[in-house]
Amino acid sequence: MKAATSPVLSYFPVYVGLFAALTLAAICNAFLDIQYGAFRFEVLLWSLLFAFTLWRGWRQQGEVSAGGKKAQKLVLLLGLLLTVVVFIPMWGFPRAGLAMLLMLQAAQNCVSVTRRQLHLGLLVSLVAVMFAASHYRADWTMLFYLLPYIVAVVFSLVCEQINRRTHEVRREGLKLGVAGGQGAAIAFATALILLSGALLYSVTPQVSWPNWFWSYGQPGNLGKLGDLPSSGLGNQNGDSGNGQGQAGDGGAMPGGGLSIADMREAARRPGMPGWQASSINTLADMVESVGKLMQPVRLKLDELWEAFKEWLKQHQQAVALATLALLALALLVAARKFIQELRPVIWLRVHYDYLALVYLRRFAAGQPTALHYYAAMQRLFDLHELERPPAANTREYLASLSQQFRHLRIEVKTFTLLFEQARYGNQALTAAELTRMGDIYRHMFRHVDVLNTLGASSAWQKT
Repeated sequence: MKAATSPVLSYFPVYVGLFAALTLAAICNAFLDIQYGAFRFEVLLWSLLFAFTLWRGWRQQGEVSAGGKKAQKLVLLLGLLLTVVVFIPMWGFPRAGLAMLLMLQAAQNCVSVTRRQLHLGLLVSLVAVMFAASHYRADWTMLFYLLPYIVAVVFSLVCEQINRRTHEVRREGLKLGVAGGQGAAIAFATALILLSGALLYSVTPQVSWPNWFWSYGQPGNLGKLGDLPSSGLGNQNGDSGNGQGQAGDGGAMPGGGLSIADMREAARRPGMPGWQASSINTLADMVESVGKLMQPVRLKLDELWEAFKEWLKQHQQAVALATLALLALALLVAARKFIQELRPVIWLRVHYDYLALVYLRRFAAGQPTALHYYAAMQRLFDLHELERPPAANTREYLASLSQQFRHLRIEVKTFTLLFEQARYGNQALTAAELTRMGDIYRHMFRHVDVLNTLGASSAWQKT
């Protein structure tokens, strides 16, 4: 049996999305060393490397060529050289290990021609982003690169779906445009991911509101809304040349909220790109303007809150009684709903039918008739959520019962035929036929719940 192959990639935007994801992942890690002044240089080198290797991968149009394999070997040799000469002496482990992983991915880009290799590249970028986000130097300013990274990943996945659909359309010989909704799909998927993250954040217990997570035991500082720790940190985990250590300087990280002063201080951080510093200052100006604009509103809300608390103190007993009354009303409503679900009256009537028709073989003052048995059957199935509408005849009711209670369709059909014979025929049922109706009713009563999930809808479909 031939193994299934992964769909090929030939759609250029797929490679653009993968390039953006890998480059932004490398930028997040380079951002950790922004105070050393080499941020722009590192970004340029990683961008050129990923652009060249992915361009080689796209040029092959789904089939690995000799040129792609040759470029892969050259990038591997370059990665080995940089690891020995630059990565390990400059950073040490584990940062050097991450740089090696990115170099291996760059080599893989030269022969990335299938969807499986695209997913592998996105996985490598995710590992790099998680490494950067968990570092103690990561803070809120890294969101300038993390949020575009999410968009880049979604863009890549959406473009890959378009790429696959394009190949399907070509195989079918159709000339249809399939990329028209690309922007809408990317915007919707990105918004859904961000909203899901916001929802998870809102329901996650927080040590305090400005923190994004319970910081105790966490190695990173990304969720802290406050200043970064001092950059003059001791080397405690093997990182050399830049003082990157996991333990930091041993001081407690700030747990307060992000103030305007914190934002302006972050914009003045050494090595901060001009566009990012300008964006942070603009954001700080906007926050300051909104704060001044909302100051009267906050004061008024504070006054209303204090007045409300004073009113509660004065009417404490009345509020407690009203709360108890509302609670009692809610319990009554819930009890009513619960009783409606249990349906105790019809439950008692069905079990009385079973006692009278099966055990006593009598009904009311006389012998049971076909009408008694059929009415009892209707109450039985009504109890199990299939009520017979007044306008439905016996055959329509039979069709519905046979569809939902398929394991009883033979018994229900026989029971209905005996009732129709007694109701519309010229002769009354014999004692043996009435006994048979009693036996069928007993069987239906005992097995109505068995395999009921094989039925269709639980509600009668009116026509």
